[in-house]
Amino acid sequence: MVSSNLLRWSGLAALVGGVLFAVLSILEFLFFGGQSDSAAVASSAWLIVEVAYVLAATLLILGLVGLYILQAEPAGKLGLIAFLVALTGTVMLAGADWSAAFFGPWVAEAAPELLVAEPAGTMAAGITLTLVLFALGWFLFGLASLRAGVLPRGSALLLVVGAVLALVLAFLELPFEAVAQGAAVAWMGYALWSHGADELSLIAEAAM
Repeated sequence: MVSSNLLRWSGLAALVGGVLFAVLSILEFLFFGGQSDSAAVASSAWLIVEVAYVLAATLLILGLVGLYILQAEPAGKLGLIAFLVALTGTVMLAGADWSAAFFGPWVAEAAPELLVAEPAGTMAAGITLTLVLFALGWFLFGLASLRAGVLPRGSALLLVVGAVLALVLAFLELPFEAVAQGAAVAWMGYALWSHGADELSLIAEAAM
């Protein structure tokens, strides 16, 4: 049995990771909006932002585990599927951010022409799969959370909307794609961290 204190720390990880994810989405636009990919990767802020994205994704993973355990039983099979897809997509996203942080600057020096070329082949497939799994997993997790009724309903609804927005805006290459999704995860994390697993379960039972 996972202790309530451990779940609360997982909630804190979701809170910090969600806030960081949303803030970085804004900072990314402020720092690199309007710049070419080659200019953005060559800037001194690139490494800081991308490493911070790796940290945010890692915290989201830790938070996701606690948020799922909290509501595993009432979320049912949908919750399990959502957890596995979201976990896979977030791990893949962390890997993509790591590559952007450390591999990107090297490419900018060794083969800058690659940064102006459109991704193709396995690279394009990998990017698409990562974005789809990440958005789909958290979308399903929002639906499962709505079904479970343990976490605040508003946070689950925001996560559903935020996951769709994240995918659409990412494919359209528009800014602020992660703001709503990050805010939703942070809200869920705050609920778990501030109230604790036992109190949230009692709230959910009282509302039924």
